[in-house]
Amino acid sequence: MKSLPLEARRTALVRLAALGGARAAAAGLGFLATLQLAPAAGPETLGTWAMLLAVQGWALHLSECGLRSVVTAEGARTAGGPRRLLPVYLGTRLALASAVLLATLVGTAALAPGFVAPMGLVLASLLLIALQLDWLALVGDRPLTAGVLLLVRPAAWCALLFLAGTPIGLERLAALFALAWALAALASWPLLASRAPGRAEGDPPLPPGRMLRLGFPLMLVTLGNQAVLAADILLVGLVMGADRAGAFYLASALIVAGLVLANAMNQIAIARMGRLREEPSLFRAELGRQLRTACGAGLGIALAGAAIGPFAIPVLFGPSFEQAVPVFASLLPWLVLQHPSAVLQGAVVAAGGQRALLYANGLLLLVAAPVLLAGLVTGSIELCALSRSAGELGRLLVLHCTVGRRVAAAQHEAIAGRPRIATLVAAPGSTHSRGRDAERA
Repeated sequence: MKSLPLEARRTALVRLAALGGARAAAAGLGFLATLQLAPAAGPETLGTWAMLLAVQGWALHLSECGLRSVVTAEGARTAGGPRRLLPVYLGTRLALASAVLLATLVGTAALAPGFVAPMGLVLASLLLIALQLDWLALVGDRPLTAGVLLLVRPAAWCALLFLAGTPIGLERLAALFALAWALAALASWPLLASRAPGRAEGDPPLPPGRMLRLGFPLMLVTLGNQAVLAADILLVGLVMGADRAGAFYLASALIVAGLVLANAMNQIAIARMGRLREEPSLFRAELGRQLRTACGAGLGIALAGAAIGPFAIPVLFGPSFEQAVPVFASLLPWLVLQHPSAVLQGAVVAAGGQRALLYANGLLLLVAAPVLLAGLVTGSIELCALSRSAGELGRLLVLHCTVGRRVAAAQHEAIAGRPRIATLVAAPGSTHSRGRDAERA
């Protein structure tokens, strides 16, 4: 098996440090925002806000339809670079976002008419997120620029909450949320003046239908991920009350802040391992290196959280959020599992395994659902939190087996001198000879 050259390892570490450091800073800003938001809103309002964000999350993935991941993966392979993809990408995304926004508002007016105004403001973010072009920096292999752009939205959100004062209601929260995304989109537009690398004789720009076919399986994957991140909070709020949903949301937000390195590793895996998919031995070496790094990082972060979290949460957020402490502890195993899972998801996509991600997410939901149901029936918020870890174990098993099979098959084909991994794993519906990889962060 070939090993990665020393220079390549250093470059990979620099990329990880740039994106991981930016995400760590963004998590820090997010923590400051939560530190302001939770006491100002209180458990009940915070829980209602979390339920609105859960709906926004599903709407976002529907409107994105995996397209951001598709253009991130295909930009450098396209003749003329990623800017050739912009007209189709932006037109398709904005059309989808408008349709999803309208449909969700109609549903809100029918089921919860009192929440139409804050929901409309929250959903305005769908259009603004579509206009965010920070993925151009990733395609151009500019991790520092991408990292700086990651900080704009959380920095704006933190500053806007500080200026808003207390107490704060749902409509004001929703307006500030949309404004923060608008500022993030504006900050990314100067990237249009630069040119990311593209192949002079690369692939032609993807037409809308092809882009949607490649993105659709990834949309289903991200919807499954959103179900893990939001369904439990939404159901806890509906069954146990908004105040307990607020405690669950606070604990989940703190845990998700610990996933900064996992998210960075996922983006790096997509951008880097797709380029190695025609070199199976290098692909395997890179995967092993990233998995070792991910497992070590996840375990270290979880141990630090276990030592600090139970004492810090009541002090920082007040006694009204004490019930967030057991939820936080119950979510720590999920934090550990998320790190290798993020790398494996990127690797599977790099190998063209979009359909395998659907199977993995399907198993995740099948395993997590009974545990979550048991928690709701028994009134155990801790068991509801543990459902995330149960589901993630099932997904990890599928992802690990999928990567192993694909790399082994590619190695065999390379030795035999036949078409290598790109041809073997062409995405469903593809008419191209090369495989496609895409996945969101």
